[in-house]
Amino acid sequence: MPVRSLVSHLDRGLRLPSEAVDPCSLEVRQVVQDLWDTLATQKGVAMAAPQIGVAWRIFVFDLKRPREKGGPPTRGLLVNPAIERRFGSIPVIEGCLSFPGLDLSIRRPEGVVVSGYDLEGKKIVLEGGGLFARMVEHETDHLEGRLLPDRQNALSSFLSFWRRRRWEERMRRRI
Repeated sequence: MPVRSLVSHLDRGLRLPSEAVDPCSLEVRQVVQDLWDTLATQKGVAMAAPQIGVAWRIFVFDLKRPREKGGPPTRGLLVNPAIERRFGSIPVIEGCLSFPGLDLSIRRPEGVVVSGYDLEGKKIVLEGGGLFARMVEHETDHLEGRLLPDRQNALSSFLSFWRRRRWEERMRRRI
């Protein structure tokens, strides 16, 4: 299966909401395999289909840690995910594969309940906190056309302005 190139943060496609898909289709299985293959070449813990240029509501994740007793899986996928509930809010420093080298201070939920489907069309409902909750909201943001800088509040945005400006200059030199 092919490793796909990551879509640049400048690509307007990352700003568009993704379409729901048939979780049982062969095309969805192929995109999921491409996501797994591409994620394996990156330093991230999850990847959404829009990040490889496919505007479908799919993401895969591998949190690279053991599963906590009674907790959500640490490796998996969700097709057509929807966050049913968020609880709590914590400040975090977060990065994104679509913005390589840029880490921003944002707020994420302490926990989430998310529903979606597996590749057999079976409904899945997962609940978890910590890294799992942050990952779910981050990847769901991608599916909604929302990007990491969109999550910054005014103060955080002001404080990281110069860091983002230096990062943008480095990215322009790479293009």
